[in-house]
Amino acid sequence: MGGSNEDGGGAEVPDIARRSGPTPLPEPVSVLHDRILLHANRHTARALVPLPTPVAGLVLTGKTAATGIKTLRREHPDLLLLRDPEGYRRALATEHEPFVLDDDESQHLFPLSLDDYLQAQRDCGADLALTPTGYLGAGNDDALRAVIRTADRIGRDDVIVSLPIDIAWLRDAHIDHLIAAAAGLERPKAVLLGGQFDPMRRNAEAVQNLRRLVAEGGDVAVLRTDLTGFDAMSHGAYATSLGTGGSLRHVIPFGQRPFGGGNDPSPTVLLAELMSFYKGSTLVERFADSRPPVCACLSCQGQPMDRFVGRDDTLDAHRHNVHVWASWANDLYGQPTVDGRATWWKNLCSAAVDYAAVLNARIRQPGAFQPPSTLRSWAELPEWWPMPGTTARVRAR
Repeated sequence: MGGSNEDGGGAEVPDIARRSGPTPLPEPVSVLHDRILLHANRHTARALVPLPTPVAGLVLTGKTAATGIKTLRREHPDLLLLRDPEGYRRALATEHEPFVLDDDESQHLFPLSLDDYLQAQRDCGADLALTPTGYLGAGNDDALRAVIRTADRIGRDDVIVSLPIDIAWLRDAHIDHLIAAAAGLERPKAVLLGGQFDPMRRNAEAVQNLRRLVAEGGDVAVLRTDLTGFDAMSHGAYATSLGTGGSLRHVIPFGQRPFGGGNDPSPTVLLAELMSFYKGSTLVERFADSRPPVCACLSCQGQPMDRFVGRDDTLDAHRHNVHVWASWANDLYGQPTVDGRATWWKNLCSAAVDYAAVLNARIRQPGAFQPPSTLRSWAELPEWWPMPGTTARVRAR
């Protein structure tokens, strides 16, 4: 695509925009190059395998993740598998202890070293190891520097450095420092976003600043996310993972309780035309007096979208969601450049925003479906941003 951006006043786009895909990764982490994965617990993962072809593999989480990887590795030897060690769930990252070296599944007579912890992930069958980084509270520069400094000394090449950051790191006040720190670590990174519900909705600057992070931060993936993963993959991220359920589409800030969805047992369903998640009970209510939309994905095969009413429908909802993501992944991979991906994504989001008014008119319920603020940002922001110059590369000392 071209080297200028009309919305950005003719400013240069990032170099990644002109590439056919993310920057190639070195071996052995190259298995994650340009991959979309599913973030799931052990039991959901086994129920959903085999995955649709564009979904490359699984990131397993939870207390039995290692056991789940061992089982899946035996049953599906070629499946791409990672374990999310969830250090962020156990402690804050600090200047003196950036990583959390305990384990949900094993008891050890002696304390684990970081290398022991990473090797344990490989021993259970994971293709690569993720660092068990503690939660990085907003603006905690000392902890961020400690993560970067310690990760820089890891003496193995099969490691992804997890950066579980509070969403406030994506504010304008912090983003330049975060990008500089990430770019200063010459290893692949995996960002996980912390906040209640959809954290991207709470931060007006988050969309554009996450795009900057994946384009300028040097080999950045975004894991444990929702449709934000597609936005990231459309702006240079080398990989993403999308969560099967709401709790796996973001990180709960350390020390907080998750804000629950009440006693509603119906699963969360992706309404593809609106590119938004709704409780099954909400769809039943909204379409009570009109014909519900049907879904033509390989899982639904023409069934109505108001059928996800109880806990027993959860796996079917997951299957539907994954097949919708797979169809979008096919379209994303079909674009000739990263710039083409960004344009495709913007157009898809714009169509979803426009369709909300059409659907509300059809069911005669003005305002029944409102596009989320994040979706509006994806639809309305320019694909790229004016390039302010080179972000300073700050090495941790």
